[in-house]
This record gives sequence, structure tokens and C-alpha cells, in this order.
Amino acid sequence: MEKIKKICIILLLSVISMTAMAQGDKGTTLNERLYKAKVRELVYRLHITEAQQKKFEPIYRAYCQEMTALWAERKRPIKPCTSSDAAAIEKRKIEMQQRAQSIRMKYIDKFATVLTPNQVERFYEVESIIQQKLKERRDQARNQ
Repeated sequence: MEKIKKICIILLLSVISMTAMAQGDKGTTLNERLYKAKVRELVYRLHITEAQQKKFEPIYRAYCQEMTALWAERKRPIKPCTSSDAAAIEKRKIEMQQRAQSIRMKYIDKFATVLTPNQVERFYEVESIIQQKLKERRDQARNQ
């Protein structure tokens, strides 16, 4: 059953990505197409109404911009030479996670002004699923 869910999610994200690419303007960046696909997926999975979507999108765009800026700071870690190097790398990862949590905390109240309690409760769970599927697709593309 879990495998069927995963397959359905992958197929749905693939269709969304292909649709976004087919409908995308020539000047639209990949990041913008991915953002729009994520919004469509969130709208679908959280059952966001059109009225909610108009208020939700600017908040979600700002949230995505902050998260993107945060993760852009992350550099590919080098292999540690010493224990202190390894500790420094791990501390940096934890610090980045803490900063990401701070951003999530900052935006949860903003999302709550637009979304229903049930939608708020599921928002980060659904977003996490979307991010995981995008990561898996990126990893698959790199391996091919």
C-alpha cells in the first residue's frame, strides 16, 4: 500500500512538472516552474480554495525565498580530515536546521491567517513530501 502511494506521488509530481514545463513561458526559470508546481500540489493536497490561494501564494513565495536563501548558503561539505573538522561540519548542519526551523516558526502564524486548522496542521507534512520527491528526482537525474 505504501509503495502504491509513493508511485502515485511520483507520477503526480512528474505530471505536474511536465505540465509546468509545457505551459511555462520561454522566459520562466526552472525555479519559477518548480515553485508553481509546488503551489499547485499544495493547493491540490490541502484542498485550498481559490480565495485562500490568492492570499496564500504571496506568503508562500516569501517563505520559499527565505528558505532558498538559507540553503543556498550551504556549501558542499568537504571530507573531514580530523575529528574537529567533522564536528565543525556537523555543527554547521545543525545550525542550518535550526535557522530553517526559525523560518518555519516565523511563517506558521502567517499561514494560519489564510489556511484552516486542518490545512495548517498538514502544511509542513505535505511540503516535506513534495521536497523529498523533488530531491529524489534530482538525485535520479544526476545518476543518469
